[in-house]
Amino acid sequence: MNGLDALHAAGLGLGLGVVTGMPLGVINVAIVDAATAGRRRFATGLGLGGGAADAIHAMLAFAGVGRVVTAKPALVRGLAIAAAVAIVAYAVVAWRRRRRPVDPGVGPQIGADVHLTRGLAAGLVLTLPNPGVLAAWVAVAASVWPDAALVDAALVAGGVGAGSMLWFTMLARWIGRVRPDHPALALIPRLALILLIGIAIAGVVRAL
Repeated sequence: MNGLDALHAAGLGLGLGVVTGMPLGVINVAIVDAATAGRRRFATGLGLGGGAADAIHAMLAFAGVGRVVTAKPALVRGLAIAAAVAIVAYAVVAWRRRRRPVDPGVGPQIGADVHLTRGLAAGLVLTLPNPGVLAAWVAVAASVWPDAALVDAALVAGGVGAGSMLWFTMLARWIGRVRPDHPALALIPRLALILLIGIAIAGVVRAL
């Protein structure tokens, strides 16, 4: 592989990462909810974790491993249930955090790096077990580069991760700039809760 081929593979992945990150999904909803709650570092971490999970899914898909995983119904069902549990648990915790009054003088002050790390971990947990996301990447790989070599798959996956992280972190920054008294912010917690639970249920129904 020459430099031009490597650049093409990475550029393809970058574009795919941005485009596939834009549609409504778990990470987008979680980022909007966290950013409007003032948890900007956590929202950024969610984006980094979601992008890393996308890179892993893309690597599995373009390397041909994803087809093996998605071809096993029992494994897909198990992953779908695990993903649904993680999403619902996250939605409930986020809702309770929103509802709980905050006293800045009570409790330990957590550093920004800890918020970022927790967000990254949450982004991975919310996305990585989801067989629907992996199946989508398998379909993308089959349509754009069905015979990619392992090196090609790695380069595409790296680009996907970078593109997804770019979109998600930009989303976190944009939403974080919304003024605190914006009337739409009062609706976001309820809407996020409904969307997250709906996504979780839909994932399980598709896998059954």
